[in-house]
Amino acid sequence: MNDSIWNDVKIKKEKCLDKDISCDILIIGGGMAGMHTAFYLKDAKYKTVLIDKDTIGSGITSRTTAKITYLQGSIYSKIEKMYDFEFALKYLRSQMDACAKIEKIIDDYNIDCDYEKSSSYLFEVEDNLNKEIDFLTKANVSFIKNKKLPIRFPCKNSISTEGAVFHPIKYLNALKNIVLDSGIKIYENTRAVNIIRDDNYYVVRTLKGIIKARKVIICTNYPFFIIPGLMPFKLYLERSYVICGKGENKKFNAINVDKDVYSIRYYKDNIIFAGLSESLNNRENDKMEKLLQKYKKYFGYEITKKYQNHDVMTHDYLPIVGKINNNSNLLIVTGFNKWGMTNGVISGKVISDIILEGDNEYINLFDPNRKMTGFKFLNRLVQNFKISYNYIYTKLIVPKDKKYYQDTINGVKCNVYIDKDDKKYIVNRICPHMGCTVKLNEKEKTWDCQCHGSRFTIDGELINGPSVYDIKIE
Repeated sequence: MNDSIWNDVKIKKEKCLDKDISCDILIIGGGMAGMHTAFYLKDAKYKTVLIDKDTIGSGITSRTTAKITYLQGSIYSKIEKMYDFEFALKYLRSQMDACAKIEKIIDDYNIDCDYEKSSSYLFEVEDNLNKEIDFLTKANVSFIKNKKLPIRFPCKNSISTEGAVFHPIKYLNALKNIVLDSGIKIYENTRAVNIIRDDNYYVVRTLKGIIKARKVIICTNYPFFIIPGLMPFKLYLERSYVICGKGENKKFNAINVDKDVYSIRYYKDNIIFAGLSESLNNRENDKMEKLLQKYKKYFGYEITKKYQNHDVMTHDYLPIVGKINNNSNLLIVTGFNKWGMTNGVISGKVISDIILEGDNEYINLFDPNRKMTGFKFLNRLVQNFKISYNYIYTKLIVPKDKKYYQDTINGVKCNVYIDKDDKKYIVNRICPHMGCTVKLNEKEKTWDCQCHGSRFTIDGELINGPSVYDIKIE
């Protein structure tokens, strides 16, 4: 039940790296951002290689709700407050552009990925919708005013525009084949663990071999390194919850602007109900139960899937896309603030235009070194304080349950969990990324880092970074 609804397709796997190689451009990460970067570079005169630690699309992309829309909660009024109207307007244009690009790629290449038009609703349960309405009105965006949603669900007011939905893994698999046909090499199950500068090259060490590249693009959701860029201090993570069940397709998608966020969409005869995002610092871990109660009250269909997802957030609500340093050949794509479908597409175009020295109006918008504002500084201060507090908290608080406790074995600080069948699992309790203590996620039976979001199976194998190492005890 913890598996995603999108993992229902069989995809041909590419071989893993088995030797040292060199290339002009190395893309690390095969989600929406990495694959679109490869797509937009496929006709360039460069030797390009893409690697993924698992298989294409198997990371955060596989747990998305996969909505293609520019109605994104209260994001525009937040960006306008953070910067100004023009900054927020440019972000809106980038999202509209991304929606159009996805549709064009699907049409041009006749991709079968269950793409369908779907009215996108933005609604309020209590208030705050007027802020987004005011912005969209100033931006000359057409929308329909409604009172309710097409289903019985708490809604005070709503607006709607044209949007779309699709199957993200089917889409990425088609994109993978297009990229492979162009001559770009893809290596799956190839985990990058280190990157160093060597004159005019970068040397990337993987568990399978070494890759020497002139330019490296990090598309790993959360970057696996600390220096350069000090990205752990510029990002934070939120946990969200997803429930899937059988139900009649109402052909719309929706998200609200309130503090408790709910997301609704349909896929064939399935409803996907998600939301109630919270900081990883939240230790109550009861939001899934709250979402379940909401689901049972307003939908009541048979539940087929339940799972969690981690989203990388930025302090100013804008993605971080571009050169880590102004003169660097090391580029990064991260911080999609829950909107990875559209931002993955537009980020791939931005990165390719930076490399090919083309014009792109969004380069400055997403620049990793964009200007600091007072609100941005305050947000960064607050989030980094929370992460620091959580680091200390996880060091001081020791689980005392007979089935879940800490121990030191042969000098190694360990977490121990005993399941209902009395099978014992022992893992290193220190996250290899920055030394936080991992905690048992009892709902999904994973080990999670409460600081930067690394996740491991109950056996200690890496699921998601930024850690690049397992916590298995050999």
